[in-house]
Amino acid sequence: MGAIYSKDKTTFRVFAPEKNVKLAIINDYRNPRKNIYSMKQNDLGIWELTLNGDYDGYYYSYIVDRKYEVTDPYSFTSSINSMYSVVCDMQKTNPVGFINSSVPQIPENEAIIYELSIKNYTADKTSNIKNAGKYLGLTEKSSSYHGYKTGLANLKELGITHVQIMPFYDFISVDESNQRFFDDDNYNWGYDPELYFTPEGSFASDPNNPKSRIIEAKKMIDAIHSENIAIIMDVVFNHTFKSYDSNLNTLAPNYYYRMNKDGTFSNGSGVGNELASEKPFVRKLIIDSLKHWVKEYKIDGFRFDLMALIDVDTIKISIKELRKINPNLIIYGEPWIALGTTLPYKKQSLKGSQRSNGFGVFNDTYRDAIKGDTDSCGIGYIQGNFYLKTQIEEGIAGSIYYDEKRMGFADYASESINYFNCHDNLILYDKLIISIKDLENIDNYIKLALTLIMLSFGKPFLYEGNEFNHSKNNDRNSYNSPLFINAINWQEKKVNVDIFNYTKNLIDLRKSLKVFNKVDPEDIRNSLTFMNNIDDSLIIYKIKADEGYILVAINASKEDKYFDSKEIGCFTGYRDFIMDKIFDKKGKCNIRSVDLNLEKLSVNVYKIY
Repeated sequence: MGAIYSKDKTTFRVFAPEKNVKLAIINDYRNPRKNIYSMKQNDLGIWELTLNGDYDGYYYSYIVDRKYEVTDPYSFTSSINSMYSVVCDMQKTNPVGFINSSVPQIPENEAIIYELSIKNYTADKTSNIKNAGKYLGLTEKSSSYHGYKTGLANLKELGITHVQIMPFYDFISVDESNQRFFDDDNYNWGYDPELYFTPEGSFASDPNNPKSRIIEAKKMIDAIHSENIAIIMDVVFNHTFKSYDSNLNTLAPNYYYRMNKDGTFSNGSGVGNELASEKPFVRKLIIDSLKHWVKEYKIDGFRFDLMALIDVDTIKISIKELRKINPNLIIYGEPWIALGTTLPYKKQSLKGSQRSNGFGVFNDTYRDAIKGDTDSCGIGYIQGNFYLKTQIEEGIAGSIYYDEKRMGFADYASESINYFNCHDNLILYDKLIISIKDLENIDNYIKLALTLIMLSFGKPFLYEGNEFNHSKNNDRNSYNSPLFINAINWQEKKVNVDIFNYTKNLIDLRKSLKVFNKVDPEDIRNSLTFMNNIDDSLIIYKIKADEGYILVAINASKEDKYFDSKEIGCFTGYRDFIMDKIFDKKGKCNIRSVDLNLEKLSVNVYKIY
């Protein structure tokens, strides 16, 4: 499908089963005198035309029923602001060394995921990044603010393994011109798709050059890969920004979208429509797009927005196809919908449908148990709602079936994405500001939340700035808020470097211990034991290690707690043992201990042998 280019000819193919389609093509889209060619339709409803000659860089569109002009859904690139599709010799878009560059080989069970926006992460002047807000901004490896690393250097220093990049396929809600790039009313996260095979032009240094966005997206990917960080692409196949006037609906009315019986669009996405992923050519579009990003751009995984609206068969087929290309590829998404849908319940990719199917879902149960509801004053375990202890222990166990008390929703711990916030809803710091009274202890609450997701089975997930108390000024839905709300102000890292170092040490601890990499439920049940008959404000658990145990002691109360060596001996089964504290409120340490002195609002980690 699309414009299939070679130097000698280009073949155009587009699906429009009940329409008449012509090709319009010109070497400069500003020229109103386009060349118009008739196309031929086959039995599948695909229109086709081959033009002899070299058409690299030509702008084209499809004329439907002589009155509508639309872009090609399979466009590899486009003119500025997605007005025209562009024929592209993709071999000319590869930066030097890109084709032979290596892809990080990181096993899925070792993933530590970090979500960011290209624009948020590099646009603020405190980043000291030359290519602010652009693909190339994430290629700069030595940026800093007052000696504190920013941008890509911060990711490397922090030690995460995977970066989840918010939408950078082509979306329609921003003006791509550089003249408006930093305007307050020209911001959007990008959850409003237009062209699924095309990189977003606003992140390119020259959005007027159709190849610039491709080349620079590849340079960004190559730079991140060179730091041994894998890339997860945020994709939105649940809906498109446009509905009745989209290129898809113009070419094949009521085919690409789920429709209600009265002829209106089903609106499970909450923004006007939803793609009918279960239909053959819609499923093909989704899988072809995913494969394109993996093959052409070397993407290492995908995060699905409102994944429940993608039928589970399409997800399973996608995984099978994509892991033929990259066995370590990661798939996960949001296991919920916004509003009612015509997609049958049994076909929705909800929490539970991921069981043994090779993909993961965001664990909202664990999220809310940690810190309470997403946008209000409700409290979770870390703020003192100790009735949630069982849910916290369930999350620590990877949300597998651990026992009759902690039953979980996953067959394997790898199916659980453990997080306390993402780009949606209140960021953790802002949530705590409105849900705790003792604000002088806010850093201790932050550390409790960070430790819970890092010292649990499953995939830990952080959002940009969580590691240094980033605030969005209590904005619950900043999808189109100005940069002063969304952008990372790297002054926050300087002010909160203690939290940064704590997070960095936590990540290093998780990597070095390796005990949390287990995903098989039997392995987890055999290695993990919780201490019973203790106060609900305490969670103490041991995990079998190569030598002895790792013991984690969480004190979420506002009082210090104490356990003597006899109590520890009873829990571990050791009469005589050595106990070294390797992590506490201040981060990594190495202190010989004979008992547990647990400070209030703290987590302590020990090696016992």
